[in-house]
Amino acid sequence: MNKCGFSLKSALEVSKQVHFETPYKPDSVLAVFKNFGFSKSHILNLVRRRPAVLLSKPKTTLLPKLEFFNSKGFSSPDVIKIISSYPWVFKYSLENQLVPAFDFLENSLQSDAVAIKAIKRFPRILNVTAENMARVVDVLRDSGVPEKNIALLIRSRPSIMVTNLENFKKLIEEVTLMGFHPCKSQFIEAIRVLTSMSRSTWEKKLDVHRKWGLSEEEILQAFVKCPWFMSLSEEKIMAVMDLFVNKLGWESSYIAKNPTFSSYSLEKRLIPRALVLQFLVSKGLVGKSFRSLAFFNTPEDKFRQMFIDHHGESTQILRFYEEKLNLSSVVNSSAF
Repeated sequence: MNKCGFSLKSALEVSKQVHFETPYKPDSVLAVFKNFGFSKSHILNLVRRRPAVLLSKPKTTLLPKLEFFNSKGFSSPDVIKIISSYPWVFKYSLENQLVPAFDFLENSLQSDAVAIKAIKRFPRILNVTAENMARVVDVLRDSGVPEKNIALLIRSRPSIMVTNLENFKKLIEEVTLMGFHPCKSQFIEAIRVLTSMSRSTWEKKLDVHRKWGLSEEEILQAFVKCPWFMSLSEEKIMAVMDLFVNKLGWESSYIAKNPTFSSYSLEKRLIPRALVLQFLVSKGLVGKSFRSLAFFNTPEDKFRQMFIDHHGESTQILRFYEEKLNLSSVVNSSAF
């Protein structure tokens, strides 16, 4: 309670897991962390997650691992964040686990800095043996995935290294059958999307799209074109479809054929531009049957040149558009 900042209740819970007759050893452990720059809240979090750390040997267990992280280029804040969130690092052998795991990541990603980013993103990867990581990489390599795309997957989703190997093989087969080619980066994107959600969540998102009249074939074709199409929340899917189908009168099939629409921010892009489109239609400057992917995916400066500046009423249209952009933090689709 005095040294770590625990409440009485929490201290009693932790005391059930560690036992010491004198404060000498835990005090020496806490001194190592304080000298390294751990704050009281970091130490509290660390000890709460793994009370056994208080029984560690500072010179043989703690300091060598802290020095190892420093030697590989981790900043002190990085080390503090990793260890306070995943203190089980101290449980692993430095020579037999941490060093081989880091070396494998460094070799696979061709960079200390990138390996560090992967570990920061998912510290538990340090618990994976180099042999197990190699098996995951071999599955990807044997499936025809290029080395650069394997590195991309490890870098962006390092948790893939703890996946069940048989389930991973089935996932790769499923992604291939959907129409993704292992040589393309979209193959990796599809794996990232599918591993980010449960099967039930995937089915719920399919159901949301079906409510707007899309067939499963149309949904999967959209997924193959733009895997992030299925990474959106159910609420975002509903809002995008409501905007284009109910407010603008576009067909849901057009959205499915041009799935990048869905990835843009509703407040900062889709709604302001949709309001401008309605304004243009109301002025007779654009026909009601107008459909254009470019209207929504063109960068801001080119959008103004292409769809605002060349109109005779450009000043009025620009004023209207900027007004909607300024209101973007408070408006939503109910603005229609």
